[in-house]
Amino acid sequence: MKRNTIYLPVLCIALFMILICVPVIAEGGGGGHGGGMGGGRNTDLSYILTGLLSLKFIIGGIAALSGIILLETTKIDRNIRTLLMCAIFVLFGVLVIMHQPSPLRAVVDLITALVTGSAITLKKMTTIIFISGLSVIGAKLFCGWVCPFGALQEIVKRIPVPSGKNNKLPFNISNGIRISIFVISLVMILTTGSDLYTYHNILNPFELFDWHFDLVLAVLVGTVLVASVFVYRPFCYLVCPVGLLTWLLEHISIFRVRLDRDKCNDCNNCIRISPCSSVKAIVDGDELRPDCFSCGVCIDACPTDALTFGIGKTSANRSRDRKSDD
Repeated sequence: MKRNTIYLPVLCIALFMILICVPVIAEGGGGGHGGGMGGGRNTDLSYILTGLLSLKFIIGGIAALSGIILLETTKIDRNIRTLLMCAIFVLFGVLVIMHQPSPLRAVVDLITALVTGSAITLKKMTTIIFISGLSVIGAKLFCGWVCPFGALQEIVKRIPVPSGKNNKLPFNISNGIRISIFVISLVMILTTGSDLYTYHNILNPFELFDWHFDLVLAVLVGTVLVASVFVYRPFCYLVCPVGLLTWLLEHISIFRVRLDRDKCNDCNNCIRISPCSSVKAIVDGDELRPDCFSCGVCIDACPTDALTFGIGKTSANRSRDRKSDD
């Protein structure tokens, strides 16, 4: 156990409460009780805080904070990660249903409200604050440790493929597609009033957790799960607007995977074993890097403990500068 095991939960909980309260208090606009944002700040604040204390968000916060503690204190290999993802899928996809409202719907409706000037319900605003707060505290804590559809994709990824090859999407292509879909959705909102993601739910797999199936949902979920056998989290990288939001927030996350270049022996074991494409960018010291879902596989793969999950500045850039000077 590392010596900071005890104070990490306290620090994270304090940060989470600050991140929740500051934007809500600063909002100052407020809306009707349980309706949309628009008037009555005290009512809105109490409603949102009450919502954040609901069972779903309490368990979600515990899961995310547990993720930080495990990443800080324990090496999580891919088998352990798979078991954790199974637990997350059952917990948030089966027992604590994540569709009231779904994360995707909350993000899309927030964008719609900002673009059109319409109201957004307090339930959805509460979900946005929860997702954003967790994502600022730790890199993609919501996507990597709470989202049931992301967990389902990781579980399916463990199905062995004949080649055994770890396929990784080029990030400039995957993010270009994800941004393009987002832009198309914005154009649709402005021209038709409907968004691309929830239009007949053609890009909304979270409807799965309503446990009713139609042809559109079956095709979408089936396609994503088949693709997940070959590619890590395809829906997250290629489509999901929640993934796009949390990727932006990831660049200011307090806890994230960091490299101590002085310990790195350039074996590239982390790059080869990790399922995502962000590790190479971390090792190279790139400022702009692909989504990191804080799975901990790269940390477990590092033989010299050069990769850690925590607070602090990576020494990769400083070391690279020293090498260029030499």
